[in-house]
Amino acid sequence: MLNTQELQQSDSTHYLHPFTDAKSLKKKGARVITRAEGIYLWDSDGNRLLDGMAGLWCVNVGYGRKVLAQTAMRQLEELPYYNTFFQTVPGELRFRGQ
Repeated sequence: MLNTQELQQSDSTHYLHPFTDAKSLKKKGARVITRAEGIYLWDSDGNRLLDGMAGLWCVNVGYGRKVLAQTAMRQLEELPYYNTFFQTVPGELRFRGQ
């Protein structure tokens, strides 16, 4: 696996971060998040961080929830995606009104 500095170099070469001063970020290097569990994240240097933004508000139930991963896997195997313009899909209907 690449070390933090190598990951940061690849990041600055190939990725444009939104709402970020690219010059400043390239100078200090992006924090590289490598794993998550519950409400915590770990970076490539082994630091544990509280994810106060909950993955930018899309992981408000925490990371690593097995029942959610299993439910998502079942849905992905059945029908991973279809647009809902002028139609609906059963997977979506299960959650309406809850």
